[in-house]
Amino acid sequence: MPNFKYETIDGSGKTAKGVIEAANLNEASKTLRADGRFISSLAPDSGSTILNMKVGSPKLKTKDLMIICRQLSSLLGAGITVIRALDMLYQQIESKKAKEVIGNIYESIQTGKTLTEAFREQEKALPGIMIYMIAAGEESGKLDDVMVRLAEHFEKSAKLKNKVGAAMVYPIILVIVTLAVTIGLMVGIVPQFAKTLSNLGAELPTITKVVMGMSNNLITFWYIYILVIAVAASLFRAWKRSENGGLAWAKFTLKVPIVGKAIKMTAASNFTRTMATLLQSGINVLESMEITSRTLGNKYLERRLYDARNDIRKGVPLSRSIRGIEEFPPMICAMVAIGEESGTLDTILDRSADFFEDEADSAIAKMTAAMEPLIIVIMAVVVVTVIAACAMPILTMTSAIM
Repeated sequence: MPNFKYETIDGSGKTAKGVIEAANLNEASKTLRADGRFISSLAPDSGSTILNMKVGSPKLKTKDLMIICRQLSSLLGAGITVIRALDMLYQQIESKKAKEVIGNIYESIQTGKTLTEAFREQEKALPGIMIYMIAAGEESGKLDDVMVRLAEHFEKSAKLKNKVGAAMVYPIILVIVTLAVTIGLMVGIVPQFAKTLSNLGAELPTITKVVMGMSNNLITFWYIYILVIAVAASLFRAWKRSENGGLAWAKFTLKVPIVGKAIKMTAASNFTRTMATLLQSGINVLESMEITSRTLGNKYLERRLYDARNDIRKGVPLSRSIRGIEEFPPMICAMVAIGEESGTLDTILDRSADFFEDEADSAIAKMTAAMEPLIIVIMAVVVVTVIAACAMPILTMTSAIM
């Protein structure tokens, strides 16, 4: 049976901490309350070993968010109370991170907090769109409908991410194979030829000397190469995480041929889908823009969209406020303007999202189709260069003998 860490307060105000063994969070809570104690905190105990240390991002995966929303929408739609639905979800969900988040939300509600407050306490693990929409759903009394919209939103986001990931598998494999072949030739094949040719005492062509010099250098100072690559990667990562560096890199990627279009179309899809989901849940345009500006996947576009809120505060329509974002397809401004005039902005944006998702799929397919032959050409150049460096001295000696 799992263990749960707890902190309680008794009638005299004394606090107590410890670990209790129970079948689930609900049973642990009942056992502690049976003694007349007030529970200030109760969460699954993961222990303190190095194997249980938290690594990586605290954010839940899109797949986990989709499962949480789908399950909660079904349970709430069936008339089950929120507290009971959370308990059932806690017992069913498999992801450890998601299980911990649900357990914390459950316990916060047990202490008298609202669902919105409980979810907001988990903002490190949950996206802003989820917290804002749950607040809107709780206020309007349509929490089950909001959960359905959220589930559909995360489902479509997960599909788009999966398509991008699947499209990049083959290019990544090609890059790995290219590096492996290059290192194998330089470390395993070239040194053997170098020994043979040095024993023959033949005059070596320039290309052979260069390739053999590189091979010898790589074998002798391999640790320096690894150190330089590691330092360069760390510096680049730190620069990209900085405010100015992140914006500069994001702006640069938008200008790269083919790649830039894929990023723009993906951002357009995220913008229209997220705005539509938020507006359909009753959240105003200003707050929707603020939340959406964190979901585009490109820091430069996110900054431009966030800055566009200033125009909306002055009473400028959404269609005009985003017109200055040249990286967005012109169709977005046109569709938003139509939606504002007809009063169906959320519906128009939702339909536009389907279109931009198809455009993003097409752009990603073109990007990967362009990358594959480029990587193959690079690998061919490396292999041909090494073969030429090894073969030319042998051909020279053969022709001299004949």
